[in-house]
Amino acid sequence: MGVRERKAREREQRANGILEAARHMFETKGFLNTTLADVAKEAEISVGLIYRYFQSKEDIFASLALKGAEQFDKDIDSILKKAQSGKKKPTAAFVLYEIATTFFKFYKPYGEYFDMLIYSYKGLKHVQIHGATLTRLMSVTLSSLDKLKNYILISPHFSAKEEDEALRVVFVLWGILLGSHLLFDSSGRGHLFAFRQDEFVQRMIDQILVGITAVPLEPPPKTSSRSGTRTTELTQ
Repeated sequence: MGVRERKAREREQRANGILEAARHMFETKGFLNTTLADVAKEAEISVGLIYRYFQSKEDIFASLALKGAEQFDKDIDSILKKAQSGKKKPTAAFVLYEIATTFFKFYKPYGEYFDMLIYSYKGLKHVQIHGATLTRLMSVTLSSLDKLKNYILISPHFSAKEEDEALRVVFVLWGILLGSHLLFDSSGRGHLFAFRQDEFVQRMIDQILVGITAVPLEPPPKTSSRSGTRTTELTQ
């Protein structure tokens, strides 16, 4: 191993050490109560050395979120490749259940970092987060969504056969997952109702695939603009 490769590996190991120290402090004291001095003490380094790797406490949060997003993207890739490789293809309900279950497992250790990143931006004009980290975080998240979109396009279980249609399905699924995780605490018990997480996820997937109406919906009304005013044309 050359000098450059060794230094790169040492830098990566140091950055990971800082991240794990920060994770421990965030979980112990909470994000708001943790200082970079706390992180430095836990990692047994100086605060100045932290600034060689991260711009701020929020930057560390973003980097932790990125680690989680990268692992989740790998898990999505593995689930979908497995679903498409065998002769007997699993049902859409089975695949979506696996993805939903993986999402809930992913959000348990990493979800708080995404939540705190959102809250950190509220009311703050100059949050110091490395641009490359945010760009990578967005790229990885879009990669996961794109893989799910491609599965929906090629799967015979879904009616969406155009990209726009498939993307709408993906965003609906993603939005439901993001909202549903808030109903449960870290033990998997429902906050508001006596739901078990595994049973809730299974029933949620079934309900999504069946729909929430008892009969097919009528076509929605068409809207058009005439002479600066909006009129509604009910379909016959």
